Order: sequence, then structure tokens, then C-alpha cells
Amino acid sequence: MSYVIHVTAVVEGDLDQIEILMNDYRCKCLENQIGMEQFFVCRSVEQKNVFLYTQVFTDQAAHKVHLEGEDPKWFFEQMSENKFEFQGQWVAGTEIDSSSGHVLN
Repeated sequence: MSYVIHVTAVVEGDLDQIEILMNDYRCKCLENQIGMEQFFVCRSVEQKNVFLYTQVFTDQAAHKVHLEGEDPKWFFEQMSENKFEFQGQWVAGTEIDSSSGHVLN
């Protein structure tokens, strides 16, 4: 079963630049993180400074490797260097068993 992380992030700063940075982060993670299967980034329709992102990992161990890796460090260094603010809340869970043909992986 996949290990799924959902993050709601409230950001402050140049929102267009933050969007570019988040997309760069997404691409880096998908390129570098062997255990990351998917990474979706969305902007809230109601609140322009809220981003939602969902990361799908092969398992919890792959998420731990991601957290300890260089990509998150790079992302938060870039946010800091650009004086962007990021406050995130995340929830983690394992994919529930579902009928055949209706699973993420």
C-alpha cells in the first residue's frame, strides 16, 4: 500500500515565484526520490496564498528518506533566501484497501 502525505501550505511573498519554486521542488523530488511515485501541487481556488500538495511514496521508509534528503533542504533554503514565508500542516496515511483496479499503484 502507498504512503500518502497531504500538505496544506499557507505562503506569503510573490505568489507567482512561489508557484514556480514549488513546481521546481516537485520536479526535483520526482527526479531524485526513488520511493516517490507521485507529487501533485495545486493552488486553492478561494485563497490564492494557499497551496495544497500531495506526495505518494512506496512506503513510510521512502518518505523518511525524502525528509532526510537534499530536496526539502533545498526548497526551504530557497524560500528563506527569497524571504518567502511558509507555514504548512501535513497529514500522513497509508492507502486503504480498495477493490481491484481502484488503487493508486
